[in-house]
Amino acid sequence: MNLSSSGWGSSTRGLGALITVMMRYPEINSVQFNPDDRTLNMTFIVRKTLGEDVWQRFQLQLQDVLQTYRWVTGRPLSQISLDRLEWDTATIIELRRDIETVSVEEVGMMIEILHDWFEQDVVMDSHDLLEEELMLQEETIQANLEALTKDAHGHLVALRDEGRVVVFNT
Repeated sequence: MNLSSSGWGSSTRGLGALITVMMRYPEINSVQFNPDDRTLNMTFIVRKTLGEDVWQRFQLQLQDVLQTYRWVTGRPLSQISLDRLEWDTATIIELRRDIETVSVEEVGMMIEILHDWFEQDVVMDSHDLLEEELMLQEETIQANLEALTKDAHGHLVALRDEGRVVVFNT
């Protein structure tokens, strides 16, 4: 996977968080940090449209799983938002989480639920990371997310573009 950047600012650890999230999870189409409301927005693409009933049941299950995880770990689930944008043959799903409480485990659970519901219709960029590298990536992501809560200045965006991750700091 190639990486390129535009507008590097003072928050290289914040940029590192976005890069490691994109490298670890090939299902994530884009990830954005918004310092105004302190949220991390991740988008996923599904190769089909979702009816209202499917969307409602999917949202309910995802929120139930994340709330249960938070209850088991003893940490409250604060801001979570799910939105979708339907196209003729695809759906873009956006997960918005507050940066203070989001965890790498939650991201992994979201992706597992996406695969459970939509199987091969989840658009993903292939990667060739070994299991040990994936586990190391998860540790790095969590550390970088924690750094992002302290160090980030400006809007940070990472996008997939033909096998590359393009990162912007605006």
